Amino acid sequence: FPLMSKNNLILISIVGIALFLRFWHLGSVPVSPDWDEVSLGYNAYSILTTGKDEYGDFMPVMLKSFGDYKPALYSYIAVPSVELFGLSSFSVRLPSALLGIFSVILTFFFVKELFKNTKLALISAFLLAISPLSIQFSRTAFEANLGVSLNLLTVLFFLKGLKKPKLLMFSAFFSGLSLYSYQSEKIFAPLFMLFLILIYRKELLNLGKKYLFAFILIGFLVATPMIF
Repeated sequence: FPLMSKNNLILISIVGIALFLRFWHLGSVPVSPDWDEVSLGYNAYSILTTGKDEYGDFMPVMLKSFGDYKPALYSYIAVPSVELFGLSSFSVRLPSALLGIFSVILTFFFVKELFKNTKLALISAFLLAISPLSIQFSRTAFEANLGVSLNLLTVLFFLKGLKKPKLLMFSAFFSGLSLYSYQSEKIFAPLFMLFLILIYRKELLNLGKKYLFAFILIGFLVATPMIF
């Protein structure tokens, strides 16, 4: 039974460790939400109840917040948890905790795809699962945690797309979407994609013009609202 293979059991155990470290007393540790969490949570509640942010802007791409103009994606993905559990520290932090666990799983598949080494992939996933920095960002509502997950999805689908070109479209989509996750992604994501294209330019050129055109078009269309 493939699910019960040794490697799968190890991966499930690693995910279990990541889950415990990120969910244990999630609503009360840290003891109080910081002002970013308050802003992201209240805007999620406002969008849920009115379709507008706290300043009355309908379905905003950016949140004015405390004058630091946060990208709005985290508040949107927090809407379901706020609806289910009410407006609380737990409901606002829940998406980040789930993303922290998801990033551990993505790291396993990314490293396995890149190096073709399951043992190395398991070690990498385990190190991220117990990483103090990852745990810290997963236990609070940080948009950076969302950006990391989208970057992992971008590179994973990019590598897989070199073999199955249709998957490149997902890489472009997640790369464009990352611009809405965290401020630094506006610099990092384009540079990251540029270096991926330069490193794998020969493989990309062998895929055919229609796939390259679709790849560029999807990334541009997803990024367009943020560009404006």
